[in-house]
Amino acid sequence: MVTLRQDIFMEDALKIAQWLEDEEILAYLNEDQKAAKHIRSLVASSTMPLYNQVFNQKGLFYLICQGEESIGYVKFIPKNKGHEIVIAIGKKELWGKGYGKSALKKALCEAFFSLRTEKIDAKIKEKNLRSLNLFEHFGFQETTKKESLYHLSMDFDTFLKKAA
Repeated sequence: MVTLRQDIFMEDALKIAQWLEDEEILAYLNEDQKAAKHIRSLVASSTMPLYNQVFNQKGLFYLICQGEESIGYVKFIPKNKGHEIVIAIGKKELWGKGYGKSALKKALCEAFFSLRTEKIDAKIKEKNLRSLNLFEHFGFQETTKKESLYHLSMDFDTFLKKAA
């Protein structure tokens, strides 16, 4: 079982930096190549016990946890009438074992019920077939495909129909 946690401690920040330095993980994400370097620099120059304010600057950020251990993250980036979701399982040995599915379900509940967003958008690289299949399984519909990115979307009504 996974949970979403908003508190981001130093060890979590360093773990996220490690994930964002892994070429295999980065191949599936649309993250800034300099993000890991920025996180490491921040941790090295700071004595903050929590890094929430840093990770929440461009939207809400949650750690995906298995027990107390962070295994990935979810970001909600505000967009016109909704949010874009970014989800990553950083612990590669857990890929394909249902953790992404469980995390996405919790993230969608958070987005639609707590954030009260009208719709969720996702951008998924075409080679990330697991994520593409997962999002389509939950009811996301392809809106466009630009270059090597699928643009998918889901509104609240679709979420309710799929959840029922």
